[in-house]
Amino acid sequence: MHYVSKIQSGSFAIPRAYAEHSKGFGRATYVEHGMGSVHMGVGICRLSARGSVQSHVHSLEESFYVFRGNPILQIEDKAYPLRPGNFGLISTGKEHAWSNSSEEEAQWLEMQAPQPRAADYGRDTFFVNGNGQATKSAVPAEPVEAAKLMFGHFDESSLPRPGGPSQMEGFNPTTGVAIKMFVDRSFGAIHQSLFLIQYAPGAKIDPHDHTFEESYYIVSGRVKAVADGKTHDLGPGDVIWTGVGCIHSFENVGSEPVRWIETQAPLPPAKEIFRFERDWAQSAAREREAAGKG
Repeated sequence: MHYVSKIQSGSFAIPRAYAEHSKGFGRATYVEHGMGSVHMGVGICRLSARGSVQSHVHSLEESFYVFRGNPILQIEDKAYPLRPGNFGLISTGKEHAWSNSSEEEAQWLEMQAPQPRAADYGRDTFFVNGNGQATKSAVPAEPVEAAKLMFGHFDESSLPRPGGPSQMEGFNPTTGVAIKMFVDRSFGAIHQSLFLIQYAPGAKIDPHDHTFEESYYIVSGRVKAVADGKTHDLGPGDVIWTGVGCIHSFENVGSEPVRWIETQAPLPPAKEIFRFERDWAQSAAREREAAGKG
């Protein structure tokens, strides 16, 4: 099973639980239970100038990657100013709030696992103070470097060399493919992983499947994606989600690198992450040969 969609300006809406506890906040959700997913919720969040989201906790784990603007993330009583390229992990039950004191809209990718509950089924987000006021006052803002276990920053210099040692546990280097891990087991995650992947022109990965779900938000370039035997030409703003057992592959058939932000849930195992069709082709051939001799 897989699902393809596109993030557009009209895709953003105020989540029901946030309606009375936020100002200028919206989310364009592109992975949720309605499309067949059972393990994750993923979307692009935006917070308008002078917007805010009041202090709250989740009964789930949340990671993020900032695309634009300078949102401020308050975690308990400390406030951290963020900038494009910052990523982080908010543990289950950790009190946090968002604000935007600048005159520019902020946007970030938000990954949640286990999957958020449908609004008409049950709750997983709880605002700390029902009267609409923040419960705690943040101490003066400090740089994210002060909380290295919760945050990181990506720039071009930190993108590994294609074909070099892989940052992904259990993934062998593939020609023309570079992976920069943001959030994974080594970062403290329990339920998910979040990372950036880039394919150079001509790079491809053969058909395979997983024991976990994945989502891919295309940031730049174009890629040919094949899932469940169907081919999709994807570019910036496009999204594809693949479910457990979905056989899929990617190939950069263009002249420019293609880059996307990828999420995985549940957290992949340390071994046997990929099940490549090619690895079992010889077994299938031997089976046919044996059947012919019979």
